[in-house]
Amino acid sequence: MFDLTFPRQGAVLNRHSGVETADGLTIKVTGVCDVPGKITVNGIAAERNGKDFSVELTLTECFTDIAAELTDDFGILTRKIKVVWDKASFLRYDFFIDDNIFFLTDIARERPKRLFDHFYLKFLKEMNEKYGTCFTLNLFYKNDHEEFDLSQFPDCYKGEFADNAQWMRLSFHAFSEFPDRPYQNTTPDKLAKDYDQVLNEIYRFAGEKSYIPMEALHWAMARPSAFGELRKRGVRLLEGQFVSPRTGITDFGESERITDVGYFRSLNDAVYLEEKRYLFDPRYNILFWRNDCTANLWTVEQIKEMVGSVKRDTIGLATHEQYSFPRYFNYLPDHFERMETAIRVATERGYKPVFFHEGILGNRSWGENILG
Repeated sequence: MFDLTFPRQGAVLNRHSGVETADGLTIKVTGVCDVPGKITVNGIAAERNGKDFSVELTLTECFTDIAAELTDDFGILTRKIKVVWDKASFLRYDFFIDDNIFFLTDIARERPKRLFDHFYLKFLKEMNEKYGTCFTLNLFYKNDHEEFDLSQFPDCYKGEFADNAQWMRLSFHAFSEFPDRPYQNTTPDKLAKDYDQVLNEIYRFAGEKSYIPMEALHWAMARPSAFGELRKRGVRLLEGQFVSPRTGITDFGESERITDVGYFRSLNDAVYLEEKRYLFDPRYNILFWRNDCTANLWTVEQIKEMVGSVKRDTIGLATHEQYSFPRYFNYLPDHFERMETAIRVATERGYKPVFFHEGILGNRSWGENILG
């Protein structure tokens, strides 16, 4: 056996992973080897202790290839991985809201004087003014509950969308709510067509400043063959549950570990994402991530505990639009309270609002579009 045990392929490393200075992030690379021979890591001789080996390595770039080599009588074995350095990491949180179409339906029909006269957007603006929260609103093209689609939304609010684009962005989620798992077994062309249809409408009625690339696909299921189309559209992050997902209020999953709602990632990746939350895949140049709290699935007290117990620099918050609307059959009267509780606890703990799609999980130390 010859393998690396830390870090693993695609790991996102920061100040908690080693010693960070102005010159770089120094980490301890570790591995196992059960045969004799000389081991080097990026050309540095490793220390061996029985089957274990280690070496200190300083990362100086955003992306670093780490190559461990074993040289013995039979030649050279190599294990090569790529890792990401989240330089100058800080406490921050992201908040995205899925399934948005009801508020757009209402505004198109009622034509309020201002966008934020609508109760849903009014609440979001209050959260921004009170806590600085940034929201990504992931849109459906079509409302499956009422006769409406985005082509019917007027462009008279375009200036107001643009004026608030520093904290409220719009993105693609799916063509519509139903069927479930719409892109799990469809072609990349279908996903691309639906994405562009929503994107074109966002540009038309809200302007390019209001758009942000997608981070959460409806049901978080698409085949790897579709990732190329998403990358063409600027997608650099994909959020999912990956292992033992909870897909409804009464659903608590199976006792056996299963992978689902996570882009067909392997069980190895899914379990890692459950613990570490983030994993970069250099094959697709996409950072996969799992959020911490979906507000419509948990009570206020549970949300306090979940958000209050995170021990990482990043917190991912999410919810779904429809639970805010009394006409929705699963309406939650305390939905806004749940959302504010998550935001308030994160804020009280010192976390700052960001868009995860900018830089590396909202950290722009390497630039805004470092993932390409």
